[in-house]
Amino acid sequence: MPEQADLKKFTALLKKRHAQLRVWASKLGIECYRVYHRDIGSIPLMIDIYGKYLHVVLHEQEGGKITEDQMLQLVTAAGNSLYFPEERIFFKYRERLTDKKQYSRYASEGVWAEVQEYGLTFHVNLSDYLDTGLFLDHRDTRLMVRENAAGMNVLNLYGYTGAFSVYAADGGAMSTTTVDLSNVYLQWAQKNMTSNGFIAKNHEYINEDVAQFLKAARKGRRKWDLIILDPPTFSNSRKMEKVLDIQKDHAALLEACFSISSKKGAIIFSTNSRKFVLDRRIADTHFVRDLTNQTMPEDFMGTKIHKCWIIRK
Repeated sequence: MPEQADLKKFTALLKKRHAQLRVWASKLGIECYRVYHRDIGSIPLMIDIYGKYLHVVLHEQEGGKITEDQMLQLVTAAGNSLYFPEERIFFKYRERLTDKKQYSRYASEGVWAEVQEYGLTFHVNLSDYLDTGLFLDHRDTRLMVRENAAGMNVLNLYGYTGAFSVYAADGGAMSTTTVDLSNVYLQWAQKNMTSNGFIAKNHEYINEDVAQFLKAARKGRRKWDLIILDPPTFSNSRKMEKVLDIQKDHAALLEACFSISSKKGAIIFSTNSRKFVLDRRIADTHFVRDLTNQTMPEDFMGTKIHKCWIIRK
């Protein structure tokens, strides 16, 4: 548990960050942003604001778990510092996972909220999953997609709740294709698209393992101009053809994407794996540009939450 001095530093930092970021966010039409990212070693929290709600995640530390009373003290301190009442604070505990474990559904309370980001509407779930349905660190990556999607056929692999597809459609994409193994997430993606007025038949949703989808798309000679590839670091779902380990498998995955990419096509590839290293064969055979710094939003500056590249044939 943090010392009293760290708690005092923690609350002061929260107030300062909130005062700075709420002005920035308001000007840009952003309702969801991060105010704390494990900045103090003894307080391993990630704290996000989602409109009128506070979302707090505590990361398990090496050397043992923080007690329930200690967690309550930290969450209460965060809520008091940012003036969020208890009923609007959602707290979750993220365990350290072994190689063969994955995060699963957290609860079944069904607390949803509509939030705004750069003029678009998204549905987030505050209660039932460790993640809310909107990855805040890729906010500017999504903006980049919107700014470059006009007239393109866009493929969103591991599409999750479809945020990239929403931005592509808003940017004038000719079509979007969202692929995810979870039907729950695909329905969520369609809900996000519908809420922003994108209901035409040129927006499709495919419930399938990405590896199987890529094989079928290649066989069917389908092509896309922009492919968004943001896979999990590790996945061993029973529905998948084989286990996914992004470090071991990314080169083959990228090459499979290039087989369905148009002549002038591009792949936006990202990962949250901290130890990830891009295969040199990709850099040697394709045009690769590192977008990590360019896609790191204001509220994530100084973190290493993701790595991102644009890769062309």
